[in-house]
Amino acid sequence: MNGKYTAIIRKSKQDYIAVCLELNISATGETLADVEKNLRDSIVLYLEDTHEHPETVVSSISIDDFIEFLSDTEPDSKIKEQDEYILRPLELHEVAVYA
Repeated sequence: MNGKYTAIIRKSKQDYIAVCLELNISATGETLADVEKNLRDSIVLYLEDTHEHPETVVSSISIDDFIEFLSDTEPDSKIKEQDEYILRPLELHEVAVYA
């Protein structure tokens, strides 16, 4: 892998889901170790494919896709209402950077 890639990992109801922000690639896994391995493998395969097919347009995740990712993996029990605002925690413990 060349370069650095940032991953956000969240827990859904069934699995962990990871997304690489720079390449807009996602992966799933039953554990944090599984999802990290699966995302690394996906990044490697994607980079190999883009090397073989240079016409492939590589783009980062869009804001809309990122919001959908966060919404799909939102914790159910952590929503609190305060006045007219609804606070939804990101629960971000660590951001993985792959080099």
